[in-house]
Amino acid sequence: MTTPATNSTLDQAADVLSGAPAYLYGYARVSTQAQDLTRQIDRLSAFGVTAENLYVDKRTGTDFEREGLADVLSRLRPGDILALDSLDRLGRTAHKMGEVARKLLADGVHLVVLAGALPFDSRTSGTQTQMALATLSFLAEVELIYQRERRASARASRETRGKTWGRPREVDRAAVLADLDAGLSANKTAAKHGIGRATVFRIKAEARTAAGAAAPVVPEVELVETDGPGGEWPGQYAVPLDAAE
Repeated sequence: MTTPATNSTLDQAADVLSGAPAYLYGYARVSTQAQDLTRQIDRLSAFGVTAENLYVDKRTGTDFEREGLADVLSRLRPGDILALDSLDRLGRTAHKMGEVARKLLADGVHLVVLAGALPFDSRTSGTQTQMALATLSFLAEVELIYQRERRASARASRETRGKTWGRPREVDRAAVLADLDAGLSANKTAAKHGIGRATVFRIKAEARTAAGAAAPVVPEVELVETDGPGGEWPGQYAVPLDAAE
């Protein structure tokens, strides 16, 4: 659900040139349709966000194609204010939250976080804002470290079990079948091609199935004048050549 703002881009540009007050926007998000936005909306309304300038999403933070967030970000201009109930409304990861927050501040947009673990108001508290962004940077680096450790652990686990890492490579099925036809055992064929025995047997079974599924041979026939079965239906009948002889 997204409520369109009443302020046009031309209106905003005119306001900036005339020194008119900036626009105040609010953004709220929950991860599922079953969750309730009431608490966030009430807090944003109490801060002064009007209904026409309030944008909401009911989608997960890991999916960054969110219409409500995209709409409000497209409307923000230097001097405008974006209010959030908590900073994690911008995304599920510290990296994504920090990326969006830094871009907004760099574009001259003020960011006000009303609650959560890192509340701050970039209009009045430069130190608190910098501390919040520094904390996000630290958490983002920790996330990257954990991701690298998980990948390294998964790789080591697969290599210990004799499995390869990364995308499976293409198997030369014809070469595998040729080695089997030449009498090479399944174990040696698997080792030669860097695949598992199960893959060798699967390729062999699929080849047999394909061979067995070949089109059946249709016998040649000719039309023969006959009285038909029991002499009751005279006419031409298709009779296999072997039977006709």
